[in-house]
Amino acid sequence: MKYDVIVVGAGVAGLEAALVLASKGFKVAVIESKPVEKIGDKTCGDAIGVHHFEKISLEIPGNVIDYKYQGVKIYSPSEKHGLIVPGEGVSVNRVRFGQWLLKEGLNKGVELYDSHVLADVIVKNDKVEEVKVKKVDGPIIELKAEAFIDASGARPALRSKLPETWPISDRPFMTDFNIAYREVIKSEKPVTGEDSKYALIYLNAEIAPGGYWWLFPKFEDGFILNVGLGVVWNGVYNPRHNYEKYLKPRFKGELIHAGGGIVPTRRPIPTLVWRNVGVVGDAAYTVNPVHGGGIGSSLEAAYIVSTYIGNALEAGRIDEEKTWEANIKYMESYGAKQAGLDVLRMYLQRLSNDDFEWILKNRIVDGSSVYDLGVKGELGEKILHTVSAMIKLLGKPSLLNQLRIVRNYMNRLMSLHSAEYPKSPGELPKWNSLVENVVEEYTRIIGFERGQKVKW
Repeated sequence: MKYDVIVVGAGVAGLEAALVLASKGFKVAVIESKPVEKIGDKTCGDAIGVHHFEKISLEIPGNVIDYKYQGVKIYSPSEKHGLIVPGEGVSVNRVRFGQWLLKEGLNKGVELYDSHVLADVIVKNDKVEEVKVKKVDGPIIELKAEAFIDASGARPALRSKLPETWPISDRPFMTDFNIAYREVIKSEKPVTGEDSKYALIYLNAEIAPGGYWWLFPKFEDGFILNVGLGVVWNGVYNPRHNYEKYLKPRFKGELIHAGGGIVPTRRPIPTLVWRNVGVVGDAAYTVNPVHGGGIGSSLEAAYIVSTYIGNALEAGRIDEEKTWEANIKYMESYGAKQAGLDVLRMYLQRLSNDDFEWILKNRIVDGSSVYDLGVKGELGEKILHTVSAMIKLLGKPSLLNQLRIVRNYMNRLMSLHSAEYPKSPGELPKWNSLVENVVEEYTRIIGFERGQKVKW
């Protein structure tokens, strides 16, 4: 079987990429390990800022949205102090969203190979020529294409089988991931009052070390709740054990859905395109490093990468030279912000409950500053100048110096991923070495242990 593009993975990123390319008239196949009726069923917080849909002009139907939020509310470990971060968001029904995206793609001619797993990748003449896929309890079949897109998730099925000399095969560290567990329940006690208007995030290094726990109302009545937590992946913590110990006794009710997974919480891979391959979504680490939200940024990455792969196919040549602009556009759109927030993420993972409590109790940051961090990825002058006198007065002068260090390295990595990002593939090795040196220097200064590299 021969296609223009083969997409591996039918999550939101893979389905969006397939839809974009099929809408341009290309022959597209999607390979997915789940059966068709399970597409869209993913363990997730389900929340997304509406600005992501607006950026790619994706108009989703109303029945995909379960609930609308006015913003995010962040609680201190004692839960006595809260901080409201404004910004419209929604809770989506992941199954309905996935099934809607799938239907849109099928209507455009996308061919689906559901219940198929990727068995092998055949590289010839320095490009991917074909993939071998196997249906559950079925034979292996060979599929050829001009281009391939890996949207298979945090443990990338295609990218991990590419030559290690390709920079798109970048291997991260274990601590670049969080592992999460969550349950959707019909609670005996509803969320009411002001809290019902927000996606609630709780900073607590005991319950969720290196991450946070969350409470997201799913419907107007406040009874259906998405409750979960994420912890840094260092081989020490188990999110389900922590959920059972700390959260399950607190949120009693009827279990609707449960599950866990691994989430990349770092800057994006050095390049989202190489030879005739593109990578999007969790496989490309396009997740926000601080809050772990990835639906919106995955959609953005898929839209950008598939657009430039389509342009290259129309031009009759598909390689990293012809698709390189996809990297530049993604870094402008989201990647540079991710790089800055990756620096902040490592700093936050070093803080204790006493630190979080002190910061929120004394309102060292306000909601607008946190919003700017989330939208721009910058630790602005406003925070440093406004709070410097307060920090000295309250007896934590060391915090100001720490924030200056974090700010400086955030700005450095953001610059490397925006104005200093390579204009061509030939500049990538030197740039990537510089990025690694900056990250290594920063982790050494703050005493952050990166751990081992992953095996995939």
